[in-house]
Amino acid sequence: EDVREFERDAVLMRDSCRPGDIVQARVLSLGDSRAYYVTTASEELGVVFARSAEDGSTLLPLAWDEMLCPATHAREARKVARL
Repeated sequence: EDVREFERDAVLMRDSCRPGDIVQARVLSLGDSRAYYVTTASEELGVVFARSAEDGSTLLPLAWDEMLCPATHAREARKVARL
């Protein structure tokens, strides 16, 4: 459903989370037998753990929308949860 509370129409999912990321989200609805509807549209919700696409290193949060690979110093877009 919603990824963030503002500019909802401008969100690109590839900049929010990627396959393999651990995401803290709130369940909105159980949906049908194949899907849940969740939201990360709150500061405390979003990616809590991710690995670099380049070398698999654990990414470190830099800002609410960016994570850093400590090995390559590459920056990757994510919707980071505020912990």
